[in-house]
Amino acid sequence: MNNNIIDGHPTKSFFIEMITRDISIEDAIMDLIDNSIDGAIRINKDNYGGFKIDITINGDEFSISDNCGGFPLDSAKNYAFRFGRPDKAPLIHNSVGRFGIGMKRALFKIGKEFYVESQTDENHFCVNVNVNEWSKKSKKILTEDNTLIDIDDWDFNYEILRTPKDFNGTTIRVPVLNEDVKILFEDSSFVSNLYHNIQQNLNFSLSKGLVITINNKTLEGSPIEMLKSDAYRPYIKSGVIGSVNYRIIAGLGEIGIPTQSGWYIFCNDRLVVAADHSHLTGWGINGIKKWHISNVMFRGIVYLDSAEPKDLPLTTTKKGIDATSHVYQAILPLMRTAMIPILRYLNDVSKMGNEANAYREMLCETSGRSNAVMLKASIISKKEDSTFVAPELDLESISRKKETIRIAYDVNKKLADSIMEKTQASSYKEIGLTSFEYYVKMENFQNE
Repeated sequence: MNNNIIDGHPTKSFFIEMITRDISIEDAIMDLIDNSIDGAIRINKDNYGGFKIDITINGDEFSISDNCGGFPLDSAKNYAFRFGRPDKAPLIHNSVGRFGIGMKRALFKIGKEFYVESQTDENHFCVNVNVNEWSKKSKKILTEDNTLIDIDDWDFNYEILRTPKDFNGTTIRVPVLNEDVKILFEDSSFVSNLYHNIQQNLNFSLSKGLVITINNKTLEGSPIEMLKSDAYRPYIKSGVIGSVNYRIIAGLGEIGIPTQSGWYIFCNDRLVVAADHSHLTGWGINGIKKWHISNVMFRGIVYLDSAEPKDLPLTTTKKGIDATSHVYQAILPLMRTAMIPILRYLNDVSKMGNEANAYREMLCETSGRSNAVMLKASIISKKEDSTFVAPELDLESISRKKETIRIAYDVNKKLADSIMEKTQASSYKEIGLTSFEYYVKMENFQNE
């Protein structure tokens, strides 16, 4: 027997404090949503129609409930409530879960008590935890020299439930919130920001039919779009690095708001970098100039997909890219290659001086739109790369555009749809133009 041993076990209170320190409440909630989506992935990774996640947030409690299949008791006993993912734990392919701490970290971050209930075809059980009591819980063990000692008891107790739900799924309730969280959940601006960020970060899942509600309000997708036109062709590059499939598409987007410009990076359809124009995505380094307002139309999207989520270059909060990852280090030069001709073209546009804005507006008005989900599907189906082909700088069209103005107004949608049907117009724009021309004709206006 070796007595030359120093006990290196962490205390539970220290462990709880450390794993929750570097994650925001927003990211904690996103972790719980990701767990629900993982359940949907296990059932049907291509279509989330029929799956729903309901979230309640207020100063009294937090809850999240889904109908995404639940998780088995065996998984709860061996993996789900472990701190860290055991080597033998089965991975959920195409998930973003990597470390096995998401649910526990989120619950410790949010409250002082939590209740987890799950039902599958085989099991219906719950785990009810008072964090303060659990953190003090210990158990006695007998050492090799027959000494009885107390050690931290990291186990959670579960209860088998006999009353079945109407569906298989998971419900989590936090009835006693931490004080700082309570204050945050009472702030309407926090809930509003949460709506926006979930809509953006989980745009792919929402587009696949997943329904998410927060306080009974249904979230809508916040699509990332590029211009689509016969006049130009975006940069497309696909390949494989280890177990990671990458797809890069770069081109032009709306003039819009400057904060929409830049690179977007998805890992297994979870947006982890949005509208970035910093060093992280290659701006201002290796011959690429820093982002400038003249680059406002630049849009780049990187899709990184792997059946093995541990191979993705994700940070632990799943809200950023690990720039030191060998996968990302291999991707970055390809992103730079994509940027060079597009930024050169946008620089040429800016040299048009007073005509530049008119040209940008004309390009946006004459182009269609394609969102990130459609773009990815198109790349996968075509299976071919392409270089960037820029639209022609048509000065004659710009000159004609200066003699015209754009008119826009809001009308009742049902009435507009009825008029579209009766006139057989192909778009709302055509209805507006037809009504304008009709007025000019009836009033006998002349173009002087």
